[in-house]
Amino acid sequence: MTIEQIKDVRTIEFFKVISHEIRVKIISLLHDNIEMSYTEILHTLNLEEGNLNFHLRKMKDFIELTEKKNYRLSDHGKIAYSMLQGVDAKLWKDAKKIIKNGGTRIFSVDLIMRRSVAAVIDFTLFVSFGVVLFLILNHGIKFDVYAFLVVIYLQLTFQFAYASFVVMEAYNGQTIGKYLMSIRVVKINGDKITILESAIRNIGKVFLLPLDFLIGVLFFRKEGYIKFFDYYTKTTVERVFK
Repeated sequence: MTIEQIKDVRTIEFFKVISHEIRVKIISLLHDNIEMSYTEILHTLNLEEGNLNFHLRKMKDFIELTEKKNYRLSDHGKIAYSMLQGVDAKLWKDAKKIIKNGGTRIFSVDLIMRRSVAAVIDFTLFVSFGVVLFLILNHGIKFDVYAFLVVIYLQLTFQFAYASFVVMEAYNGQTIGKYLMSIRVVKINGDKITILESAIRNIGKVFLLPLDFLIGVLFFRKEGYIKFFDYYTKTTVERVFK
């Protein structure tokens, strides 16, 4: 068998795998949730164990097990998902765009706008109340013990916002703002970010946002980053298509 014939066989087998509705659903589920347990897939798709086991065996090159024994997409699986989304976009004339070209991420105006709006939503929900209270109580009075207490309260407000963002992004990559704007934070290889990575990147978001953005745009834009802490943690923000 020639190399060309081997390539043809592999291509045919690839399309055989993604030609079944259940396997397409599994690919979409693992993309949307990053990783899922066997039981979660079983209950979400409402399948019998034998049926699910059959399809998982067929998908052995498209999925892989994490250290926690959860399923996630392999490189083949990620390629399959991108191809399926591309076909969907062509068929329905959707405006979805693939923002990865080889190893270089391409800036999307839509994505940047979504990140900006998500940040405004998050800060409005978690920070604005403390800021408004500070301005009201500190108006027209000297910096005495009451104002000092308000400053302490304001600091606690930022710390609460920071802790909330860290936990939410480590859980599923989404704060409330990101969920509403259909985006999420992931590693550049598509994996879920860890609690430590979430803690590091949110330092820039909550406490050092102007500096985080300025350094990112000036020094790491050519590498596909607009924020320094995204570069440092090797994380990115992607669309979530529902």
